Amino acid sequence: MQLIDKYNMSATSFPATLTEALQNTAKGNKSITYIKAKNDELTISYAELYDRALHLLYQLQQAGVKQGDELILLAENNEQFVDVFWAAILGGIIVVPLNASSQNTAHKRVLSVFQKLNKPFIWTSADALQQLLKYADEWQQGALKPHLQAQSLLAEQRMPDQNKANPAEIKPQDTAFIQFSSGSTGEPKGVVLTHHNLMSNIRSILIGSKATEDDVSLSWMPLTHDMGIIGFHLSPLVLNTDVYLMSSELFVRRPNLWLDKISEKKATVSASPNFGYQHVLKYFKPEKQSHLDLSALRLIFNGAEQISAALCREFNATLKPFGFKENVIFPVYGLAEASLAAAFTEPAAAVQSIFINRQHLQLGDHIILSSEQQEDSLEMVLLGSAVSDTGLIVANDAGQELAELTLGYVLIRGDNVTQGYYDDAELTAATINAEGWLDTGDIGFIYQDQLVLTGRLKDLIIVNGQNYHAHDLEQLCETLSEMGEQKAAACTIPGDNGEALAMFVTYKGELDDFIPLANAIRAVLAKDAGIEVAEVIPVSAFPKTTSGKVQRFNLSNQFIAGEFVATLEQLHQLSMPQADLQQSEAGSIEQQLMQICKEVMPERQIVPTDDLFEIGISSLSLTQIHERLDQLFPDQIDLTDLFDYPSISALASFLEQQSVDRE
Repeated sequence: MQLIDKYNMSATSFPATLTEALQNTAKGNKSITYIKAKNDELTISYAELYDRALHLLYQLQQAGVKQGDELILLAENNEQFVDVFWAAILGGIIVVPLNASSQNTAHKRVLSVFQKLNKPFIWTSADALQQLLKYADEWQQGALKPHLQAQSLLAEQRMPDQNKANPAEIKPQDTAFIQFSSGSTGEPKGVVLTHHNLMSNIRSILIGSKATEDDVSLSWMPLTHDMGIIGFHLSPLVLNTDVYLMSSELFVRRPNLWLDKISEKKATVSASPNFGYQHVLKYFKPEKQSHLDLSALRLIFNGAEQISAALCREFNATLKPFGFKENVIFPVYGLAEASLAAAFTEPAAAVQSIFINRQHLQLGDHIILSSEQQEDSLEMVLLGSAVSDTGLIVANDAGQELAELTLGYVLIRGDNVTQGYYDDAELTAATINAEGWLDTGDIGFIYQDQLVLTGRLKDLIIVNGQNYHAHDLEQLCETLSEMGEQKAAACTIPGDNGEALAMFVTYKGELDDFIPLANAIRAVLAKDAGIEVAEVIPVSAFPKTTSGKVQRFNLSNQFIAGEFVATLEQLHQLSMPQADLQQSEAGSIEQQLMQICKEVMPERQIVPTDDLFEIGISSLSLTQIHERLDQLFPDQIDLTDLFDYPSISALASFLEQQSVDRE
């Protein structure tokens, strides 16, 4: 049954709140299944979910949490997240989902949000709380510790309880949850979303994706991300369809399991940003996948970062023998301020793209159409038109709509769009104008009634589907003793398969002296932010506005225009001799390990004695290296061994000793 039949296209017959949606769905027989491993799954019906949430709500209330209170949700797995999320929603408790990562940037974010909110409670684990308290000590925020401890609700203390709470009286205008992202100063900004915002956008998502009650959703997107929680939990639940959730960590470790489960469950709808396609392709072995049947797939939402048409074509071609259709990849555009969705392409269409001249990408420029063969051409993916009940225009500085093929600011408005930011009237006023148009911070143009994005003026870095703030990354770099008085600027540049991070550094010395500084920058960003740097580029000065603000967008444009090609070639050549200082014996374990690292990080020059963490390995690359090692040396190495033996030579010695011990 199509959504158009179920709800007769009438917003009045659509659930008005999330509480009403779950109560409706609990009357059916559909379910949510948590995929924990290849042969480890847990299925919970929506009726059971409703019951579990009411039991947990009672415990929250007994702990002193009341309707209207705020609850920071630091869940360690999807099952826990969903249970606590719905307990809070049913109780009128405002949910604040945050990443429970153990990285310093995640801890900093939690403490910043904790201080910004109005005496929030925190749902977390005992171990995560101890890590948070330790971080507070290390970063001179020890005064927060008593408040953190007093407001924490530990998952381990949850006990089976026969008592159930009654759902609170919820109104559409009540706040459901707050999505926090980084603001213009690096401090988190809270996007406040009401039940009405969410239900309006969910209805638009279901209509725009031509959803039906026969759909089966399967996703590995994190539930702390709007695509994960709204697109692949709330939307399927509202429609009353079966949904399968696997963790992002499981996907990173076993990317082909995503395809295996799509095939096994006959999933029709899934999602992945660019890096997910790239990650799958790295490990995909057609000769070992004869069992795959992807013919049931109808859509894979592709958003969260700049979309690569070339990568989509490669993914299509690789999976075509397994029933994958060329119109499955579904380019979309969204942002937290829109709840989730702002623009959709036509679900039945293949990915569409155009070529433009990359030398005409300043605000107000008329876009020059080009071709693949022409010099300075840049391929851009079309992102469709505004979803139903949402307005979307490209405008100038004055907020006036621009003609097609004119580069400007992307503005949106509608019932799905937030009315403002948490406790930040100044930011709200600067972002939403008198006519209700919200400035997304993205820039782009309209081509044949479809949106094309070219970049961002807001200082948000999105790499591998994860959000980082330029200011935070720059501050991490500038704490390095090697930086001295030099300054750093972070921005995205085109990578092989989507957006990548470049760090620009003011520098006037010799290039060969720059290499240790570049390595230190890679290391600190990998360690403290969990992000890999594609290029570290020395520049004499930053382009700035008349008020002195760094124009990161212009740095990215200069990179695209090829202005740093000669400098990067010199840096790569200067790094080359270091890679030849030590030669591994042909066929040795060390040489095999070197080959794995070259495959995972082809752009990096690595010698056997390099500490992988000091040269800036990302968590994704680390996991990929471990996967290759596990294939080469089955059951001989744990992921934690890479921390104990962080260089190629040390790891090779460890594996050689393992072999001796087994003899």
